[in-house]
Amino acid sequence: MTGMRKVFCIWEVGSKADSFDYLRKIILNEKTLVKEESDKKRRKSPEKILFQKYDYDCGGGIFCTALIMVGREDVLKTDVYSRLEVNPIDGTKSENMKKLCEEEQIEYLEFWEASLDDVENVLNNHGVVITSYQSEGTEEEVKKLECGHYSLIYDIDAESVWLIDPSWDEEYISGFGNGVVRRSREEFEKLWIDKGVDGAIYKKWMMAIRRNQTDSL
Repeated sequence: MTGMRKVFCIWEVGSKADSFDYLRKIILNEKTLVKEESDKKRRKSPEKILFQKYDYDCGGGIFCTALIMVGREDVLKTDVYSRLEVNPIDGTKSENMKKLCEEEQIEYLEFWEASLDDVENVLNNHGVVITSYQSEGTEEEVKKLECGHYSLIYDIDAESVWLIDPSWDEEYISGFGNGVVRRSREEFEKLWIDKGVDGAIYKKWMMAIRRNQTDSL
């Protein structure tokens, strides 16, 4: 038996958590629970995935998938891409994701300098996790942060980070379904950084959106 710390999120609309320390002290109320590792079951990947349409709209595609996962398919009836201002130059700005959540009264938290433990804690507490990292590209492109890509983390285990990739409208890993990508924890930690069009560095950034608490995780 091993101890597992579990974070209970105090969710809100329009989180002002702009630093990891602020998130720890103000937004999250930490408690400690003991849990059998053997009790952990593989979370299922989303049944509905909206894949990106172009080579620049990974953010739009993954945000729409997140809306389905949190039970807000009604928002998809609006012009989500237009509201997110998805375009070939800027792609999808995280600021526009937050703005749309605020307009639709969808509770979210924004994390900077996060950890994989934080990801798992959010998944355990009714959260859907959107993040961006260096995905496909040469070593030099990755080094220059030119391979930024939005994906959705839906599960974590002792060895791997499991993601939904909106660019893979096919099986990346045989037998796991379309869009499912698995990366080792070590590999993902190294790639978990991105650069915005304005030059801002998004180091270990993620946006957690609250799902309907009646849904199974």
